[in-house]
Amino acid sequence: MHTQFATEKHVKYLKRHLGLLPSSQQSHDVNKMAIIFYSLVSLSAIGIDVAKEYGSSAQWICRHRIALESSGSKVALSGFVGSLTLDIPNTNTVSLPNTLFALLVLRLLKCDEFFCSVRNRETICAFVSTCQVAEDGSFTSVLANKHFLPSPLDASDLRFCFIAVEILCLLGCRKLQDYSKYINVDKLIAYILSQQCDSGGFGSYGEPHAGYTSCALSTLSLLESLACLTDEFKELTLLWLVHRQVSDEGCMQLQCKNPFFDEEDHGGFQGRENKFADTCYAFWCLNSMNILQFNTSATLGTFESAKMYLLSRTQNTIIGGFSKNDVDDPDLYHTCLGVAALKLIEGTFNGVLFLPSAIDVSS
Repeated sequence: MHTQFATEKHVKYLKRHLGLLPSSQQSHDVNKMAIIFYSLVSLSAIGIDVAKEYGSSAQWICRHRIALESSGSKVALSGFVGSLTLDIPNTNTVSLPNTLFALLVLRLLKCDEFFCSVRNRETICAFVSTCQVAEDGSFTSVLANKHFLPSPLDASDLRFCFIAVEILCLLGCRKLQDYSKYINVDKLIAYILSQQCDSGGFGSYGEPHAGYTSCALSTLSLLESLACLTDEFKELTLLWLVHRQVSDEGCMQLQCKNPFFDEEDHGGFQGRENKFADTCYAFWCLNSMNILQFNTSATLGTFESAKMYLLSRTQNTIIGGFSKNDVDDPDLYHTCLGVAALKLIEGTFNGVLFLPSAIDVSS
């Protein structure tokens, strides 16, 4: 059983994704910005000076910012595409996720001059503003083709609400009045509260989900609006989160006949009830617990067993990286979330911003 973090293997695994990817990965070209972000934030969290090693690529990242034009609007908008192959004339191809990934990468690379540009800030903030759905305050990730309106074909949920608010935060918003300059904060908070579930947590259609719960709580944290949650709901949410940790001890042993229970997942977290443990949910659940200040005598045991699950079950000590579970091969997404969870446990990772704590976002 391996219980040590395989630093050298993980660094090599992550750096491979920043080099020449094999032809089998060509279909992921549209997600290039996500690949770059997952790699760089993981390397930075491990302790690599990514600004020193990859800082010369900052201007190449900046070239992915696309100005949007519409014959029916005089408002200047801009955002980022995931790949330059998506820079298609007369078509809205920028998205909120790729814009967030690019801004986080630029923060990691310490490209302060980008954030000092008023035009960069204002046009991207205008793009975020335009993605808000007027009816309920939620956000879509993209705009309608050739129109500056939220796309009627895209989903609008808590993920994009979090992404929108973090983009504004990275561009200088700190207080409610800052955010209110660009978005309807009251409607956004009302939308988030409408996604509360009776058993605690947040999710669609009344079913709580660990990822959505983390997004909702992180958004409220950035908006300094956690006080809008009742103490009763916070307690229910903490209880629901604690129960997402799989255990081979106590009453959870009674689930032995549940086809979705694996006692070898001990210490891992599931994203929803009756699901197997998954590396990424260790981060989403632990981040939510941190936000809600889960400070009880059980905290140490909860975090330590989660750490042991990640290091002994989903860490790949042969080629590096983390996998979804102990069966699959490692992938970049779960590697990033696995590293983030471990560094969150160590206290060196800002789970709300999804950046190492040492990264300065104040400029």
